[in-house]
Amino acid sequence: MKPSALLFLPTRSTFMRVDEKILGSLYHLKTAHLDQSASKAGYLARVLGAMALLLVSFKAESIFIWFADYHAAPLVWLAKLLEKKSYIFIAGYDAKKYPEFGMGVHCSCFRSRCAAFALKNCTHVIANHESLLSSDNLYYNPKGHPEGIYRLIPGLSTPATVIHNAVTVDPPDEFHPRIKQILTVGTTPVFQAFCNKGYDLLVDIARRRPDLKFVFVGIQAKWMDEIDRIYGLAGLPNLTVHHHLGQKELFALMQSSAVYAQPSISEGLPNALMEAMLMGCVPVGSRVAGIPTVIGDHGFLLQRHDSQELESLLDRALALDPDRRAISESIKTRFSLEKRKAGLIAVLAE
Repeated sequence: MKPSALLFLPTRSTFMRVDEKILGSLYHLKTAHLDQSASKAGYLARVLGAMALLLVSFKAESIFIWFADYHAAPLVWLAKLLEKKSYIFIAGYDAKKYPEFGMGVHCSCFRSRCAAFALKNCTHVIANHESLLSSDNLYYNPKGHPEGIYRLIPGLSTPATVIHNAVTVDPPDEFHPRIKQILTVGTTPVFQAFCNKGYDLLVDIARRRPDLKFVFVGIQAKWMDEIDRIYGLAGLPNLTVHHHLGQKELFALMQSSAVYAQPSISEGLPNALMEAMLMGCVPVGSRVAGIPTVIGDHGFLLQRHDSQELESLLDRALALDPDRRAISESIKTRFSLEKRKAGLIAVLAE
């Protein structure tokens, strides 16, 4: 008979639903959606509701929490009080600190303390890439920029395991000729994310190279006036911006684009990059966190935060006649659902 467990999700992201599927096969699982993007009052109410659920879930032996943030601290505290095991998944935002980009829970004193308490008092941490434990971002700063929970939280000794994310969508049946365009996907919850995702470098190139076609997906409409004022996107006929696309439309765009660019300053293990490669795009990405791990032997790495170097790599990528099926198979093999499930089973067995 399967044991019981609770899963707490701050958003409804695809990669979180993957873990919900895996854990649902191992436990009698009950999921609580906290909807972090809602109002502060609504979010607080859902966190309190999650604590009430934990209090009355007498049969639940373990709890699983995505992200070390506001919500994780009270849930871990209560689980410890009730002598239940608690596992925290981290994926990037909770292992970073870039105040100039508004990136990372550790930019806020209160959120940092919540994350630190949760991570110090939980049973086990599960990271989707080793850079989220302890690393230096040499791409951003040649002298090193500290990243990872063990670098940012003094005295943290909770054990952690690295288990890569998984792709669960199917690759295309056929790989057709591509449009010579460069696709980039990156959300912008704050204005500074425009630079953090490397959009600024690509705009520089688009301005110099009217012969190249660019497509951006994920820039929130509320930032467009300010972005246009600073970067002049409206004056670039070779650039198309989609504020949001459904999964079907996004995958169709990936299947028609020749190159996918991920010139981010800060990342975890980017799912969009994995999905673009699964659809056969040639990747060009920065030497940051999990980006080199995903690209492997099938693309180009940007060594410095420099638009001239990025332009050169994009030209090389566009000139290729690649084996797109091999790119896709590489992702399907290395980042399979079976591998992530086996990793989680191993952690839980300990």
